[in-house]
Amino acid sequence: MKDGNQVIDTPVKSTLFGKFYEGIVLGWLKENEHFVPSDGKPRIYWEDVDPVNGNTQLNKLLEDYKAEKQFCTPDGLLEKEDKFYIWEAKNWPLWKEGKKDYDQLRDVLLSLPQLLATEADYRKEKKAVHGFLFSWWSEPIGANALLEEIRTLIAPRTFEIYYTNLILEDCIERQYPWYVQIVTKEKLGVEKFFKDLLGRRMGKRVKRLNNE
Repeated sequence: MKDGNQVIDTPVKSTLFGKFYEGIVLGWLKENEHFVPSDGKPRIYWEDVDPVNGNTQLNKLLEDYKAEKQFCTPDGLLEKEDKFYIWEAKNWPLWKEGKKDYDQLRDVLLSLPQLLATEADYRKEKKAVHGFLFSWWSEPIGANALLEEIRTLIAPRTFEIYYTNLILEDCIERQYPWYVQIVTKEKLGVEKFFKDLLGRRMGKRVKRLNNE
């Protein structure tokens, strides 16, 4: 079986996977971690977020956002045992920009002042935020130290990182019905797209050549 990096190994595949991978990650979190995704997305209003001790970078970004923006919209709100968690997903398998993998992850995390939020608005109701779930493509060396740094910074709220390449490998191996359904749906859509690109006449020509 191919690992995640062998499956997503070109920019085209990475872009395509980026269009629907969130449903796979959410399905896996529901299946294996027993989180229940909410319909729609929450909002975090910057005026409700307070700075914390220990990180001037996030505090400075928060100050800038309060001056420039009203709110942000995280990727999801998940519930588990009557507690609510903000979910942020970043999935760039081939994104390098000349940086080491660890530096990429650290730079992204330290550009998310929503990590400081203690509450979120969902359907006009305030929800206390118990923790944050973060999705990243693969685990860089040194990630555990960064994980503990963020946990210490936002305690008592919790923080977890889930690596999409490992989730993908598990889904390929275990063939969850919901996973197969997602992939099959996307496969049919892509096949139709390529048929449309070829056109009716070209499609018949390709079929004829394949039969010769």
